[in-house]
Amino acid sequence: MSDKIKETQQKLKELGYFASEDLSKLVLLFEASGKREKRSIPTLLLQGKSGAGKTFLAETFSKMIDADEKFVQCFPRMGTENFQYDVNIEGVMKQDADNSIKKGILLQTLEQSHEGPVVLVIDELDKARPEVDSFLLDFLENGRLTTGTDTYEKGKYPIYTFITSNDKREIDEALLNRSKRVDVPRPSKELFLEILGLPDSHYLGYIYDKCPNFSIRQAKQYVEDLETLGVEIDEDALSQYINLDELDVVSLADLQHLSELDNGEMEFDLPDLERCRITIRSNEDAKPWIEMLQDDNPHNFRLYGDENDNGKIYVDVDTVEQLAIVCKHIDFDDDDDYYGKKYSGWFEYSMSDEEIESGNIMWASNKSKKDGTRFGLKIDGDKMFRIAMNRGSTFVYLDSKNNTLERFLGHEKQGMEQEYETDREYGDDGRDHDD
Repeated sequence: MSDKIKETQQKLKELGYFASEDLSKLVLLFEASGKREKRSIPTLLLQGKSGAGKTFLAETFSKMIDADEKFVQCFPRMGTENFQYDVNIEGVMKQDADNSIKKGILLQTLEQSHEGPVVLVIDELDKARPEVDSFLLDFLENGRLTTGTDTYEKGKYPIYTFITSNDKREIDEALLNRSKRVDVPRPSKELFLEILGLPDSHYLGYIYDKCPNFSIRQAKQYVEDLETLGVEIDEDALSQYINLDELDVVSLADLQHLSELDNGEMEFDLPDLERCRITIRSNEDAKPWIEMLQDDNPHNFRLYGDENDNGKIYVDVDTVEQLAIVCKHIDFDDDDDYYGKKYSGWFEYSMSDEEIESGNIMWASNKSKKDGTRFGLKIDGDKMFRIAMNRGSTFVYLDSKNNTLERFLGHEKQGMEQEYETDREYGDDGRDHDD
């Protein structure tokens, strides 16, 4: 990037407009074209979605070159007469016929150019009648305007014209050829957050990815809403600007966690991989477990206990596959306080390298210092599951209260159960034999 482009970019930024290198170069050339001794008026036709910052660019440019700004907001069915003359409200109120009409925006612009530089902003030209496009050509090409017998001409100072369009109708081809067309794109996510003054880990970055129509203007308004409320997250305020169903998460708090994980900024104490051990306290509660062992003995579930431990019996369930077998026989009910009716812990679950590195899993940057365990989140629509990796194996945390086996596996559960009903290749440790 040349020094001149950097200087232009910095000037725009100091005034609150964050421009890319390409856009800064265009602004630099646009400013230079107005300083040449020509009658024609340099014109930028800014196109893009509503809220992309088109009008703000024009306003910022005016401040940057210290020019007088003339602004006209087009409206449906607006005609050429509105550019030549305007209604003088004061004269109308006084019923003064001679002073009820005043000079229009183009006449004002030409007259001001005799005093100093002028920036003319014609906002949303696509709302005006199509004949307005042709009417503007002589003004832009020759720096003049003829009204009846009178002709007004541009002064010695430059006039810069910005025309914005939201693509409500096609702009006349002759006017397009007379203008430099600029597509004002949506800023990158990094620039989006910088404009808002937010860190890279802010949840609005996630919303940027999920909601392509969430504009800078809307984001600024939402941030102002948060400042007014004195909070960092407010779903009711955000719902005014986007459809929250598009986010595929349970809450905005989840978004913040996702963003922090994505940027490696979430700090937490990494837990041990507590494996699932189900406690059975009575012989009555042990009956379905005994029946399970009789039906699925090749899976080698083992009940064990200690006579000195009040007669309790324990069962270790190490893998998701083993848990699927258990769930066939045991009716887990989280509302039931009895032992043997609940499960929770980390279960080994095989995942391919492609799935591990896919966008569906967000890994935290920090690892357990004790054993190098890596933690993350597996995203599945509006569901999230804790995932861990240790020594080449992957694990998922499941419990019978929230993230159940059924919730994790979904439609895969039936196929998995069928597969393990017929599989008889398990060794003593519940894993496949090596060939």
